[in-house]
Amino acid sequence: MTKLNRVIGPFELTLYGVGVTLGAGIYALVGEMAGAAGSYAPLAFLLAGALAALTGLSYAELGSRYPESAGEAAYVANGFDRRWITAIAGYGVALTGSISSAVVLHGFAGYIGELVDVPGWLAITGALALLVAVAAWGVRTSIWMAGAITLIEAAGLLLIIVVAAPDALQAPAWPQPPIDGLPWAGIFAASVMAFFAFIGFEDIVNMAEETRQPQRTIPLAILITLAVSSVLYVAVSFVAVNTMEPALLAEEGGPLAAVFEQATGLPGAPVAIIAVLAMINGALVQIIMASRVLYGLANRKLSVPVFAVVHPQRRTPVFATAAAGFFIWILAMSGALAPLAIAASTVTLLVFALVNAALLAVRYKTRGQDAPGFAAPIWAPVLGVVANLAVVAGVLVDAFS
Repeated sequence: MTKLNRVIGPFELTLYGVGVTLGAGIYALVGEMAGAAGSYAPLAFLLAGALAALTGLSYAELGSRYPESAGEAAYVANGFDRRWITAIAGYGVALTGSISSAVVLHGFAGYIGELVDVPGWLAITGALALLVAVAAWGVRTSIWMAGAITLIEAAGLLLIIVVAAPDALQAPAWPQPPIDGLPWAGIFAASVMAFFAFIGFEDIVNMAEETRQPQRTIPLAILITLAVSSVLYVAVSFVAVNTMEPALLAEEGGPLAAVFEQATGLPGAPVAIIAVLAMINGALVQIIMASRVLYGLANRKLSVPVFAVVHPQRRTPVFATAAAGFFIWILAMSGALAPLAIAASTVTLLVFALVNAALLAVRYKTRGQDAPGFAAPIWAPVLGVVANLAVVAGVLVDAFS
């Protein structure tokens, strides 16, 4: 049987991870966070980064121990030896990636509609067909396309930091109330929003069977991705809330474009264009990720066998890629994006809790043995289980209150 092609090195995998993590979220999220936490939005990003790092450390060890495309499904299988739990984890990851791609494509269609008079359904269908074709053509092409857009995304954020820093650094110093006087409710609400801007780093592990030296490369790519994302998020949010009043920033549909305009006096169109590219990038990497999960599940006899078929020339799981694209199209056409997004967020957090628990189970089974590659500190999965379940509770309370 033809296998996936191991052509991805540390640089490409890290670009892939940074691209799927940065995505389009930061370009739209800063305003919402400023509305909740005011000038303390950077602190909210810092707390969210610490929460993501707990699960990131667990993914780094498990990705090193079990470098399989099935990712979370493989980790749960090795931890709990229950096929039904393995299937839930695998399909949960594929579902959340598909929903995320559908939501991003809707945002893309909205931006395109402002520039060109084209129906939303046509913009979504055309963009999705192109992205599925790119993903099926070859992983090297897909990764380099995603990497190129990632560099543009990061350059856009660095541009915001550079042009807004002079005004931000001259802004009045933050109010410094005593610790019990901080707006903790707003900070924690913003931290929950910010946490979802970090989601995406976990997709790195699904590229394991196409990565060279995965035991070393996967942990490295995960840790660098989280570090780069955290620094950019904190820096961008700092200049944003110190360049514009947080209340005004919260009212902006394109907050970073507004910050660019405020800092330079120039139109914010370039930033808006970068946001569109970020959406395309986010959709592409989610298609790649979902197809690899379906491929991995098929290899474990938890999905239809055709999803395990790899094209002999392109070396990609073409049927799994087409199925992922078709399912994303159905979700995007449904229009029920808000409840789907809440469901996706909840499932993601539950999967994170399950992965952390799986690492604890693996550690128990292999006690007395050294980890074959990267080893996370034992407190990381313990706190990861608790923290992710706590955020699930918060999401559900907020959704039904």
